[in-house]
Amino acid sequence: MHKRWAVTIALIAAVLLLAVRGAAAQDNRSLVWERWDVVIDDVDTANNTFRVTETYVIDFNGRYSFGAANIPLTNMDGINDVRVSDRGQRLTAACFNQAGTYCARTSGGALDITYYFTSPITDGRGTFVISYEVSGALRVYEGGDQLWWNAVPDDHYGYPIRSSTITVDLPSGFAPREGIDPIETEGARGEISVSGTEVTATAINGIGGYEGFSIRVQYPHDPNARVPAWQSSFDSRRDYEENVMPLVNLGVIALGLLLGLGLPLLFFVLWQTRGRDPKIGPVPTFLSEPPSSLPPAVVGTLVDERSDPRDVISTIVDLAQRGYLVIEETQTQGLFGIGNSSQFTFKRTDKAFSDLRPYERRLMDRLFSGSSMERSMASLTNTFYTTISQIQNDLYDELVTEGFFTTKPNVTRGLWGAIGVILIFGTVALTVILAPLLEGTTQFMFCIPIGLFIAAAAAFAFGNAMPAKTLKGSEEAAKWKAFYEYLNNLENYGGVDTAAERFASYLPYAVAFGIDKEWVRRFTRVPTATIPPWYYPTYLGGPWGHGYRPGTPIYGTRGLGGLGEGGLPGDLTHASGGGFSLDQMSGNLSQGLESISSGLTSMVDSASRAMTSRPQQTSSGGSGSWSSGGRSWSGGGFSGGGGSGGGSRGFG
Repeated sequence: MHKRWAVTIALIAAVLLLAVRGAAAQDNRSLVWERWDVVIDDVDTANNTFRVTETYVIDFNGRYSFGAANIPLTNMDGINDVRVSDRGQRLTAACFNQAGTYCARTSGGALDITYYFTSPITDGRGTFVISYEVSGALRVYEGGDQLWWNAVPDDHYGYPIRSSTITVDLPSGFAPREGIDPIETEGARGEISVSGTEVTATAINGIGGYEGFSIRVQYPHDPNARVPAWQSSFDSRRDYEENVMPLVNLGVIALGLLLGLGLPLLFFVLWQTRGRDPKIGPVPTFLSEPPSSLPPAVVGTLVDERSDPRDVISTIVDLAQRGYLVIEETQTQGLFGIGNSSQFTFKRTDKAFSDLRPYERRLMDRLFSGSSMERSMASLTNTFYTTISQIQNDLYDELVTEGFFTTKPNVTRGLWGAIGVILIFGTVALTVILAPLLEGTTQFMFCIPIGLFIAAAAAFAFGNAMPAKTLKGSEEAAKWKAFYEYLNNLENYGGVDTAAERFASYLPYAVAFGIDKEWVRRFTRVPTATIPPWYYPTYLGGPWGHGYRPGTPIYGTRGLGGLGEGGLPGDLTHASGGGFSLDQMSGNLSQGLESISSGLTSMVDSASRAMTSRPQQTSSGGSGSWSSGGRSWSGGGFSGGGGSGGGSRGFG
């Protein structure tokens, strides 16, 4: 019993092993076309027919049982009388996928021929012949009729062809005339010989795995020849491609260059003449004090020509510094005493809004709507962003009111952005709508969309730099840049100790310039630096422990506990008895400003764009010609790529 099971298992293993080996053999199959010869004879010039006979000698590596041929019916009336033979035995026409049969069907504008060997071939040689009659493929011209046939298509599944010969046997009286009728081959390098009415073309070095081999023969015109129906449209198309399309291509390329180079050059000229700031006289390298009383938000917008959320934040700090509001911070201990979370609250003082600028008044009205006297920063989430955009527009108005610009910078950028969008729409329209309609008109249609796209990119790029200041605006911006240089490189211009007393008054400008964190950090170890009177870190206790009562004077006894003259805390050592320092609160103040900034700017979305590219097309030229032939064709164009036949051939 055990022996039977052992034998059964051994047999199963052997079958599986053979199956695996068979599958591996199938995967490793290959072949070589030892010969591929084509004979074109039985040429009837009057009825416009001829017969094509393709003979293959194949060396197979692996097991093969069928072959296939696909012949496009382009530039002909049709193919009839198909015959197939395998190793000298003619196959039977039948579409049953049986050995010794073949099936010829027309599908998708091509003739598909599938033939099944009389018996499979494994690691051996086979000879196959396919013969068929072609109707309406001869081209008829008064100067000489033509036979143009793609005898070996470039699609033969990548397998090389060691030798190939094309033989054209013309009828008596139609031999090519020396000095009149040209003969050429295309694809693989060929050699042509003519003996009376017989024309032979030989592939000198064989044919590569992805090469083709075609022949074009002109012979004396037959006045009785039937002109094929497709010839007129073909000739018109070839005439356009060879005589008109080059001019159209040149014009399209020129237009693409005009759009892609001319428009950016025009934008550059406009920027040079209208978009650059006026030249001004010399300005100090740095200024240790603000050059004017201009508010920090207006300064920030003037310097970079953009109203940013940080300009709005600088206004909050500036209004606090000027006594209109107080920023109070409380901290809550985390779970199990790990970490702290901060909450910030804006509280109004008793100072009236009558002397505020429009953008400052809008900010205060939105922070403290109605009769409210305080507002938590958390309540601004998802609500205050609409006010941000309004205040930013107000800041642009301030630049024009102050005489720094004749037109608001955002309006100028918006105009150029609109130009860029129009050019982008033009690019899309040409690519999606017009390109398919003009397909075949030019080979370089893509130049125009590319030119428009480059012009659009240039419009966006130059648009950002196009806002131009007035002379007054340029001078004011240069002075404030010198002040920025001082704030940003304080150590190089007098030291931190000297500027400590101006820490709070310069902080709004540091926020507008985007260097507030560095500005706060510089004073964390300076004992004479004072905490801004508008900042209430209640978690530190002392004069801030009870918080700030809204609506009271910021410097009164209710505000800071009556410390010193006017209630100011003075230097930190004196105010806290040595217990507090700016190092303790700097991280929290900086964190507060960062929290405000991130909370207000989280609403800003960004957009991205994609480029497309188009693949390049390749083409091949002729390979051989008859040395005694004529110098020009009678018709049908002078370039290659217009023959009949071709398609693909293969085995499986």
